Amino acid sequence: MTHLAHTSTAAPDVQTPPLLDAVLAFATVRDFAAGEPILSPGTTTNAFYYLASGSVEVSYTDRSDTRITVALIGSGEFFGEIGYFDGESRVRDIQAVGEARVAIFDGAVMDSLRAGNPGLFTDFIVFLTQKICGKFRRIAGEREPIAGYAESLSTRHASRYTEAKPLPPPLTHSSRWHTISSRMEGFKSELFNLSHRLQKTEAEGKRDPDSEARCIAVMGELNGSLAEFEQTMTGSGYDEVMWGYVFKEIFPYLMRSRFAERAYFKPKGYAGDFLMMEHIYANIPKGDGKLGEIIDDFCLQRPGSLAIRGRRILLKEQLMRLSGAIAARGGITRIMNLACGPNRELFDFLAECEYSETIEALCVDIDSEALQYTNQHVNIFPHRASIRLMSENVIKWALGRAKHHIEPLDIIYSAGLCDYLDPRLFRALINQCHRHLKPGGTLLLGNFTFYPDCLFLDKLLKWELIYRTSDDLRALFASTPFGDRVEILVEQAGVNLFAMATKE
Repeated sequence: MTHLAHTSTAAPDVQTPPLLDAVLAFATVRDFAAGEPILSPGTTTNAFYYLASGSVEVSYTDRSDTRITVALIGSGEFFGEIGYFDGESRVRDIQAVGEARVAIFDGAVMDSLRAGNPGLFTDFIVFLTQKICGKFRRIAGEREPIAGYAESLSTRHASRYTEAKPLPPPLTHSSRWHTISSRMEGFKSELFNLSHRLQKTEAEGKRDPDSEARCIAVMGELNGSLAEFEQTMTGSGYDEVMWGYVFKEIFPYLMRSRFAERAYFKPKGYAGDFLMMEHIYANIPKGDGKLGEIIDDFCLQRPGSLAIRGRRILLKEQLMRLSGAIAARGGITRIMNLACGPNRELFDFLAECEYSETIEALCVDIDSEALQYTNQHVNIFPHRASIRLMSENVIKWALGRAKHHIEPLDIIYSAGLCDYLDPRLFRALINQCHRHLKPGGTLLLGNFTFYPDCLFLDKLLKWELIYRTSDDLRALFASTPFGDRVEILVEQAGVNLFAMATKE
């Protein structure tokens, strides 16, 4: 180990203030190789650290043996100072990402600083205290992470229908209401009869193909009536009352479907979580009894579900195309997947990639269970890519409130995040992605456009999205550094658009 001279206290692009220049002269310096551990859980090292050059990764390994990254720290930053002052054992792995030079402040260094220059020692302690307070302030300002993330996704906060209430007499006496209620009574009665018949047949170990087909047909007729219902009630002032009534009437049958139940009750706070994506990808109907499976199958064959399966193919193909061009030049492809969920499209690509040793992927999601699922159920075949799973709030990252040292990227993409973002957040995400791309790098952001089944998801399941057209997406990019350099792609169902932009 050596002491750090004033002229080499940091990487070339990091300017240290005079206070740091002065205290770094007292520190011990050590160089770490790529992947070399700096701190490990359980250690009680009486020291904290300053990263003079390079970058380090902060991670933990959960009970399922999934390594989850929580921070990527760049040069010019301190780490380990909280553990130094509170004396608690360390709970995170910290290791060098590449070659790193680290200044070490242990008890001996701090004692020497206090004895040699008490005033400088005091100023340094105040400086460290301010840094620590800033970290705690950010933590204290956050609500429960996943629920807070779900709420921050959109200005359209999804709600649920409350308990049934008496319908207003002016509404029930109107002709327009009579039309809707008569139709709903017909749907409800037929679904009851079908449910009874199917359950009886199932108990006898038989099948009733005619009843199964009729159930799908009734759901299709109900779905097709929703636009008519909306038009009938437009301008009445009772639109939401009407939707609540339709939901209440169909609830006992609709909620037998696993898709419908998860979409409506949102156990993680938002409908499109990784388990919903996996259910759609698997395309295997599941539900309560035969009727539940049939309604689930109906949901899984709607255009929205087809689009989610279609975008998986589109993204795999784009990853192959973009990385192939880089590999042909002998380069490394660095990929970032935002709100990554189960990462199926990435691993579909890696399964076919003949140059996977040139792929480095950073998969980011607020939900550590999604990252754990990726590690246990998706990343299960041989490949040579470098995969890092990071737990982070993508909204905070987009707004610049979560900072990480991320090497310039070739590809940044997100499949299902932008449908929830208002224009301000969408533009913030575009701008942040632009800052992190290499020149020539590509950004791919997905967004659902309007399609016939919007009402089924929005009004019955309360899976509310912000739908955008191709022109809407171009307008959002126009005021960003990408300008008009945007191409619009669409998956086979014609529902999920992707804005693809290249950084100059």
